[in-house]
Order: sequence, then C-alpha cells, then structure tokens
Amino acid sequence: MENYLLPLMGLLTGLIDSVVGGGGLISLPTLSIAIAPGPHAIGTNKILGTVGAAVALFVYARKGHLKWKEGLAFCVVCAFGSFLGSSLAPYASKEFFRFLMIFMCPVILWIVYNKEKFFKERENFTKPHPGLFFLSAIASGFYDGFFGPGGGTFMFLSLFLGTGYPMLTAIAISKLANTFSAGTALVTFSMNGFVHWKEGLIMATGMSFGSYIGATYATKAASKIVRPMLFFIVVLLMVKLIWFEG
Repeated sequence: MENYLLPLMGLLTGLIDSVVGGGGLISLPTLSIAIAPGPHAIGTNKILGTVGAAVALFVYARKGHLKWKEGLAFCVVCAFGSFLGSSLAPYASKEFFRFLMIFMCPVILWIVYNKEKFFKERENFTKPHPGLFFLSAIASGFYDGFFGPGGGTFMFLSLFLGTGYPMLTAIAISKLANTFSAGTALVTFSMNGFVHWKEGLIMATGMSFGSYIGATYATKAASKIVRPMLFFIVVLLMVKLIWFEG
C-alpha cells in the first residue's frame, strides 16, 4: 500500500471510530498490508490507539463523567496486562496474527453492529467484586497490548457488564484505561523496534481530522451510512490481507 493512501485510511478510521466505533478494524489491516502482519503493524497501530483514546478521554473528562478514584486501579491493572501482552506479541508468528484477525474482525464487527444491546442503562449500581474487577482489567489490557482492535470496547464491557458501573462512568473509565493500555504497549513495542513512526504518524494525522469531523457531525443518519461503509471496507481489507504475500 502506498504511503499517500495512509492519510485517507486514517481519515476513515477516525470518522468511523468516532461515529460507531471499531476504527481499529480498518487501521490494523491497513498497516498489516502497508508494513507487515504481526508486531510491526500492531506496534505502529498503538500510535493511533493512543491518540484516539486520549482525545475521547479529554471529551468525557471535560464533561465530568470521569471518576478518577474508581478508574485508577482498573487502569493500572489494564496497563500491566497490556505490558504483558505487548511483550509476548513479538514471539507470535505472522500467520498467527493473520488467523487472529480473520477470527476477531467478524466478532468486533458484530459487537459494533449490536452495541445498542450493551448500551442500556441500568437503574441500580452494584459494587464490583474485587476478583472480577481484577480479572476483567488484566484480560482486556492483555488483549489490547497483544492485538488491539476492540480493546477499548472490551474494557467498557468489562466495566459496564462485569462490574456494574453506570454507562457514562464506564465509558469514561474505559477511555482512561485504553489510553494507559495503548500508551504502555506503544512504549513496549517501540523499545523493541516494532513501531514505524512515519507510517503511524501519517495515519494518526488523518485520524485526528476524521475524529473531529465524525464527532462534530455524528447523527443517527450518519451512523446508518457509516456502518455499511465499515463492513465493506473491513471485508475488502480482510480479502486483501488473506491473499497478501509479505
């Protein structure tokens, strides 16, 4: 894939991620084709993951939805899980990551298309069980560090469904945790030489514009247009990736 296409794919990533979520389903396959499947693509994708999570975190924190005290423990454990995942990722083969993408992309697509089922507010808040709280945090952090796409969604689901936090609180804490997790993984991958800064920053620039446009003009009508677009683009990227020789 030519470098001049990276800003466009970054723009689409930010636009889709800000409207319906699932932007990693575009950015990771794109980088897998542009660079190589495996730790190089995943490490570079952490630039986009960190930028996207940090921007969303700023928005939710400014609106007063972030509870730092409740979120800090979850974030620290997520970051530890991310460190473990990003440390083990370089030892997995390219073929394994191709298989993982082929398996996980449909799963994340299904969650994106059906996320309204999970985004139903509950009347009562239940104090999280410490063991479940720890396991959900380290598991979602490990997944985010090892692979990435949907990591923030799994963090939200862990908080919202597994621990009982109110929806907006769970979303805000998940953005904080995702920033911690992606940032930790970015440092780990970078120290091991798996981050291609040029390609990552080019895509991240496009993503910033896409996120701004999507957040500004996001409507139900836009969501109806973007979801089929996400499905179409992901299918094309997966087909290309399956037959890609790198």
